[in-house]
This record gives sequence, C-alpha cells and structure tokens, in this order.
Amino acid sequence: MDELVGLLKSSDHNIASELAEQLNVSSRTLMRDLGILRDKGYPIETDQGRGGGIRLHRLWGIGRLHLNYRDVIDLLLSLAIMEKIRSPIFLGNLKSIRHKIAASFPQAQRDKVQSLRKRILIGDLASETVLSSNQPTVKPSADALYEAFFDIKTLTIEYRDGQNRKTHRTIEPHYLYLNWPVWYVLAWDNLRGEIRHFRLDRISKATVDGRLFKLKSNKKFIEGLEEFSANL
Repeated sequence: MDELVGLLKSSDHNIASELAEQLNVSSRTLMRDLGILRDKGYPIETDQGRGGGIRLHRLWGIGRLHLNYRDVIDLLLSLAIMEKIRSPIFLGNLKSIRHKIAASFPQAQRDKVQSLRKRILIGDLASETVLSSNQPTVKPSADALYEAFFDIKTLTIEYRDGQNRKTHRTIEPHYLYLNWPVWYVLAWDNLRGEIRHFRLDRISKATVDGRLFKLKSNKKFIEGLEEFSANL
C-alpha cells in the first residue's frame, strides 16, 4: 500500500494497467487497494474512459501525513542539523519549511512538537578522541530512548563507561545532544541524584519504565553541557 501511495504521489497521471504491472498485482487487486486508500481518507481521483488516469488530488500535501513519534523526532533532528550547517545555498527556506510543518499539526500536537524541538541540541563535530571510541548504536536501545524521550518517561539502561565498567541506571531523558556523529542523552540520573551525560553507543540495553517524569529547568542542563562540551 505504501508503494502504491508512492507511485500516485510521483506522477499526476497514472494508468491503472501500468500501476498494476509495476506493483505486480492484478487489476482487481489494484482497484481493491485503491478503494481501501479512499476509505482511509486519501483523495484519489480517476478519469473515466479509455486511457483514464488515476492520481492524488493536486492539493494533497504534508498536512495529511500521519507521523508517529519516530517520524516526528527524525524530522526535527534533520531540520535542527540543517539549520546548524547554515549553508549559503539550497537551505535558505528551512525557517519557512519548519513553520509550514508545524502548522500542519493539530494545535495540541504542535505544542508538543515545538517543545520537543527545544530539547534537541546540536553541537560541533566530535573530536578525534571521541570518534576513535565511537561504536555502532544498538537499535533496540535507540528505539527505547526515542520512546522515553518523546513520552517523557523514565528509562532503565545498562551502561558501559569509557573504562568498560557496567552499571544499571534509571534515568529521565531530558535532552538529546549531537556531537556529530556521536549522540548523547542529557538526563537526570536517579542513582546519582544529579545530571549526567550518557553516550548512546554505550547504552547496551534500555527499557522504558512507563513512569512519567516532570521536565526540570533547562538552565542547569545547559550550563552543564557547556562544561561537558569543552572537555570533549
């Protein structure tokens, strides 16, 4: 179904027989799937008669996208990184794009998206020392962190520090920080009772506890980040 939507978006005029051939399905299956998409709210238009076309309404756009929390965070991260680059060409419309994307969400979700964006911080390039010890991130751990970060829930992690010492922590993930290409989570560490910074690639296991936490003042996090960044 996603492939069918992609084909409809890529052209203003699609022939049913050609779509069926591209998708390797029968014409009957294609018509059934088009009906399902219409029932889901996709504005599919068809021209009657021989050679008639199938297309999405020309005003169909991002405002009708259905985004989950991973989509939203990835989108915010991409915009934040691009804004940090400050390219003199090609990226001049980022501010306008960001406003249009924000306007496409319902107000309640829009407020949450704007709040999330402020919690994603972009730094400079990682030092050679940091890069030399960077490891591939464990995807299940990253997924759990995304969920906890988005839903403001506590996270239990298994963490190995620079000396390969393993500890188990329960943290509140307040901010994400990119020291390109290394990611950190700026968190309140319940074990230590203080703000700590955890490298994402050193989190070997992570589980969302489901307990909500209240976001703390960002002042201490930002002050601690400046000192932390200076030592990277």
